[in-house]
Amino acid sequence: MTARATPDRIDAARAALIVYDACRRALTPADPARRAAMRPVLDAWIALIGACRARAMPIIDTTPVSRADGADVVLLPTDLSVQTGVPSLTNCVEGTPEAGFPGRSRRNPTTTCYGTGVAELLRVLRRTALVIGGGATNRGVETSVREAFSMDLDTVVVRECCWGGDAAAHAYSLDTSLKMYARVRTLEQASGHARVRRAPVDLGARRRVSF
Repeated sequence: MTARATPDRIDAARAALIVYDACRRALTPADPARRAAMRPVLDAWIALIGACRARAMPIIDTTPVSRADGADVVLLPTDLSVQTGVPSLTNCVEGTPEAGFPGRSRRNPTTTCYGTGVAELLRVLRRTALVIGGGATNRGVETSVREAFSMDLDTVVVRECCWGGDAAAHAYSLDTSLKMYARVRTLEQASGHARVRRAPVDLGARRRVSF
């Protein structure tokens, strides 16, 4: 293994935005108190997506979804599943409004990162850097970041675009564990550090992709 110094910049010409589980169900919940608490996260996502679009960065959705009949939901032998009798991870139903993104940023629901073709898509687009956020911070985001690290991808986690139901686990992930595999930055830092290069852009990189 060789040590390498990573400049604190985001090269938009080689970066892609990973939007993990940022759907209506998570960002605009029915409960008024929860909706108010999630509003800053939604605003941060709108700002980040806008900044990435302005730099012609690919935006890759990784919102986990399941079939309406639940046939693809697996009850894994985990402690949580055994205790509750329900899957440890519950997804939105594919094609429903709650699986989409709130507001004007219409996007397609997709599946989780691993085994879905994201790595292959990044190679096709010649992207070697990731900007990522989502929920839950200590589960989906951290798992994705660890996988990106194992593939030697340069990753930036945007703090304001992450959330989690367990406040302590969310904070530990951002402040400690994620820092072993990525750079954790604020929305302002991530937007300000994105460097734009005058390079040809593949039109396929501008559309959102489902896989």
